[in-house]
Amino acid sequence: MKTILKPLRGCGVGLRTEHFPYITANWPKMDWFEAISENFMDTGGRPVKILEQVRSRYPVALHGVSLSIGSADPINPVYLERLKKLAGRIEPAIVSDHLCWCGVDNENLHDLLPLPFTEEAVHFIVSRVGQAQDFLGRRILLENVSTYVTYKHSAMPEWEFLTEVARRSGCGILLDLNNIYVNAVNHKFDPKEYVKNIPAELVGQFHLAGHTDRGGFLFDTHGSPVIDAVWDLYRLALELYGPVPTLIEWDAEIPEFPRLAEEARRARKILSRHPEVAGGDRRIPRGDSSAPKNAAPQNDGSSLNLLKIQRRLKSHIFPGARPQAGIADILNPQGGAPPEERISVYADGYVARIHESLCETYQALRHFLGEEEFVNLAEAYAEKYPSRDYNLSHAGNHLAEFLEGHAPAKRFKFLPDLARLEWAVALAFHAFDEPPDRSSLESLPQADPNQVHIHFQPSVQVLASAWPIFDIWKKSRNQKQARGQARGQAWGQAFRPVPSGVPTGVPTDQFILISRGGTDVFCEEIPKAQFDLLEALLSGRSLGEACEKLASDPGAETLPLDRWFAEWMSKGLILRVSDVFLVK
Repeated sequence: MKTILKPLRGCGVGLRTEHFPYITANWPKMDWFEAISENFMDTGGRPVKILEQVRSRYPVALHGVSLSIGSADPINPVYLERLKKLAGRIEPAIVSDHLCWCGVDNENLHDLLPLPFTEEAVHFIVSRVGQAQDFLGRRILLENVSTYVTYKHSAMPEWEFLTEVARRSGCGILLDLNNIYVNAVNHKFDPKEYVKNIPAELVGQFHLAGHTDRGGFLFDTHGSPVIDAVWDLYRLALELYGPVPTLIEWDAEIPEFPRLAEEARRARKILSRHPEVAGGDRRIPRGDSSAPKNAAPQNDGSSLNLLKIQRRLKSHIFPGARPQAGIADILNPQGGAPPEERISVYADGYVARIHESLCETYQALRHFLGEEEFVNLAEAYAEKYPSRDYNLSHAGNHLAEFLEGHAPAKRFKFLPDLARLEWAVALAFHAFDEPPDRSSLESLPQADPNQVHIHFQPSVQVLASAWPIFDIWKKSRNQKQARGQARGQAWGQAFRPVPSGVPTGVPTDQFILISRGGTDVFCEEIPKAQFDLLEALLSGRSLGEACEKLASDPGAETLPLDRWFAEWMSKGLILRVSDVFLVK
């Protein structure tokens, strides 16, 4: 990438899928964009291509939600590796995440869960920040999170905890002013005192966002404009810290891009009253920590250790767990309500996020079942299968298996296969396809078939079903396009529960090829013989072995093998040819 890296200045907005068409068509005036790391680090398809286009025109910050820096589990090495690879590809001005934990015991709750403000937690997290920064080869920023529970054994205010982690580890602070306000209301402290007690030299970025008033507490939704009280807090922060790069976050009920840009212009106008000092790049001072890099959670005598605390909270959040006793021993009542009541905010959020992930991946299945049945399916699935991946979009990888024993599949036996097709489409969409090795492909005609192995693009998959799942899937997509279905609109308003004209009760063998061309995923019905050939080649059989398998089929002599290979090569489905089959 040729673009010269520039420090962030001014005001940016979050880069969201809903705005991709507008941004790439208009290239609006914007100081910078912030991208959610997990949305781009596990994909080789359209999302990361769009991010590269944006990066070629604007500075970009990467903001993660799954580093889980405060978890008692080891930091996920795969996560760090993929984040480092994305950062090397995009060259972000800032890499950030949250001061929280997201899961424990290899089960991810996909939430920003609070930590106790203790010396034990500071010591442990400082060691983890050092591990992450050493691996990434750069400093990171950590963001304060909104919380709905507090710990009885916390020994310092939140701002002191945040400051100590940053000061000792050498990381910077991403100060979310909306989160400060939300916590101030929920936990009864003065938000101005929080802002006044954060050292200016540690702050590298601001976030501004909206929230929802749920009556007994404020809930951080990022789904509305910034309120006046948070704007006032922003003005105070600028007076204390000077100009700090500022982001407008809007992640739910996402408006059209011009409305988001309008909010950024308001922030920019306020920020402009605090001009940059000459040579005013924000430099985060180095930490002075002597904590060991792989420190395990220790008990400082003031509390249960972090592992026990996190396991206890997880047992009240994950719907398939048996709640552990003693939650009132570690959490304070909130607003007169017992802690169990406020923990339900996190429990409800987990199920809602699993449902959201399944909606994104299994659109035809949702279309067929209807919204009420799909919600029931998502709730039952969330209870049986804990998410074990940091990426929420991977949460549905067991849905086909789950459907085998679920009630709707007893009525509609094709549902597990329909789920397999949709999962294959999702895998193809994000696969890390590569340019074909043309030189090896040219050697194919002269090669010994018994020694040759055909390597296909990672996106290439085949699927066989005794049911017309391809017709059902295609019908769902066609109806969605014909009705102008807007992303995020309730499906029940746009679709009938069952696509018309599709025979769902009669077995009909179908063989499907899934692949990607450029950034678009293609599904096509293919003959059984072509399916058998592809399945054999994809499993690692040599070309000779795969063709020998076809020889016993009736009409094998007339199969258009040359045409099939020509089509696969013209579409770029074959990656290379070799005399050894390597499984990556």
